[in-house]
Amino acid sequence: MQLLSVILYNTQGAIRRVDFRPGRLNIVTGESRTGKGALLTIVDYCLGRKSIQVPEGPITDTVAWYATLWQLDEGQAFIARPAPAVGRASSQQAMLEFGNELRQPPALEDLVVNTNVATLRTQIGRRIGIEENITNPGAGGRAPLEATLAHALLLCLQSQNEIASSTALFHRQGERGIADSLRDTIPYFLGAVPQDQAIKRAQLRGAKHALQRAQAQLRDAELAAQTIDVELRALYNEARAVGLVAEQEIPDRLTLIRILQGARVAPPPQEPHPAVDDVAQQDQYIALERQAQTLRADLARVMADRALLLDQRDGETDYQEALQLQSGRLASLGLIAAGPGSGHTAAPVCPACGQETEHADPTPEALRSSLNLLQAQLENLAEARPSQRSALIALDGQASSLRDQLASAEAALTALRTANRITDLTSADGRDFTRGRIDAILSRVDATDDAELQRLRTAAESAAATVAALEAELNDDEDREQLTSRLLLVGQDMTTYADQLELEHSEGSVRLDLARLTVVTDTERGPIRLERIGSAANWIGYHLATHLALHRYFTRQNRPVPRFLILDQPTQAHYPSDMSLQSGVPEGDADRGAVLRTFRLLYDVVEELSPGLQIIVGDHANLPEPWFRDSVEHNWRNGTKLIPAEWLS
Repeated sequence: MQLLSVILYNTQGAIRRVDFRPGRLNIVTGESRTGKGALLTIVDYCLGRKSIQVPEGPITDTVAWYATLWQLDEGQAFIARPAPAVGRASSQQAMLEFGNELRQPPALEDLVVNTNVATLRTQIGRRIGIEENITNPGAGGRAPLEATLAHALLLCLQSQNEIASSTALFHRQGERGIADSLRDTIPYFLGAVPQDQAIKRAQLRGAKHALQRAQAQLRDAELAAQTIDVELRALYNEARAVGLVAEQEIPDRLTLIRILQGARVAPPPQEPHPAVDDVAQQDQYIALERQAQTLRADLARVMADRALLLDQRDGETDYQEALQLQSGRLASLGLIAAGPGSGHTAAPVCPACGQETEHADPTPEALRSSLNLLQAQLENLAEARPSQRSALIALDGQASSLRDQLASAEAALTALRTANRITDLTSADGRDFTRGRIDAILSRVDATDDAELQRLRTAAESAAATVAALEAELNDDEDREQLTSRLLLVGQDMTTYADQLELEHSEGSVRLDLARLTVVTDTERGPIRLERIGSAANWIGYHLATHLALHRYFTRQNRPVPRFLILDQPTQAHYPSDMSLQSGVPEGDADRGAVLRTFRLLYDVVEELSPGLQIIVGDHANLPEPWFRDSVEHNWRNGTKLIPAEWLS
């Protein structure tokens, strides 16, 4: 994408056209206040910026529509924006037209608003290769961001104030949110993230949601499987209390489910079901209460036995540690030698000095006996451990069974209390209410069988494997390594260009610090950031080195960034007098040499990348060198300006 023309329309339909050559260095030289700097703001506005930054004066007083003509890889694009309404500085309206032969601009009456700035940027961005993408900052609480044409343009424009700044390296960097957008999108434009990363990140988000759903379903099913037997028993007692089923033996869950299914679908009796006698209901309630009390007592006894066994085990552990400590002390003395009774006939010796003695010392034998006793006790404790574990397992099983029975009894008591409180329901209504509860609970039984649980576990494992595979493909460490590699290549060109411009502190290496969005030179004294380097000439030089290095990388790697760079007044530091501004030739040899190096570097980079890069420079410089003269597209001196004089009259 390169600029062919900037086109202005006044209210009478007159057209001012400023043409440029693609793939070349285009210099617009001229005196001050001729409109050179306005070219950048017009391009920025035409490419979708909501507010127009053209200075108030002749341009805003006369121009009704701002337009640009662009050369794309396939065909051209004509973009026009109406001037904001009187009293306003922004507009969302735009006109966009694509074609193969758009060299001749349309007349004023043919200009129509057919889109808005958001759509304009999306369509142009797709034409230059900006694909669907999502950058994930990961830190700082920033939301994911999609790189668009708006972010790419931040790398293509340098106004007069920006190019000479020691603190802002990129276009609009000082505005709110722009710095974070640059940090998040430059890796995409450098190609440090895969082209299909946006699709994979979307797949990862979907896979994580699927995993959460599968895990939630599995948890619900496992919880239901743990409590369904208790609920079914309680439901059976409730059905029995309202007369839906008769008391009978229930050997397993399947039998219980069949009984409840029969109670749910059985036709109502021809004659009203006799009301449950209050005395019988009271007897049933008392029996259930006694059963619950007995179960509570049994559960308390089991838990007490379990606590006693745990205390005993803890005490044995302390005792065992003491025995092991004492045994270790005895064994570590090294004084336990074989005594006379062990079958050895050698003369007794002193355990301390090793010399022969008349009588054997009884101490070693006593120590040996103590050690043997301690080791025997340790073996007895070790043998007792398996039986303790078995006893704990048995007690845990008894406690679980008692809890289930107690929960069933308490649920039945609750059902009886509820039935007694609902005094205004007929027996038929009570049975219908219980049938509804049976239907609701039986609908959950299928989700608790082993086959369904296994299916849910398999689904959860499959979803987890999908998430793991996508996360492995979206490796943040790999992305950082890819970004570092590309920044190193850009830094090599920055170092070369800084050396050609003879900038201060360029004797080491020069690099782009993406975290701080500044230039850093690595010297023997340590790293030096741009704001610590003096003079506007150095600031401008490092700006040029950075942007030329980035665009060289974008062009050579065919990255989706517009192939133009607009620079406003890159030699402003070398025109100290009005005389030199008017002539375009600096008075001092040092200034003239710096200006010559600047434009020669711009010329050489464009020639190297031709026709892949277009550079447009608005400046006072007007050097006599042939290559410079060949690059001058417009010379706005002697009354020639962006706005024709007849428009003002």
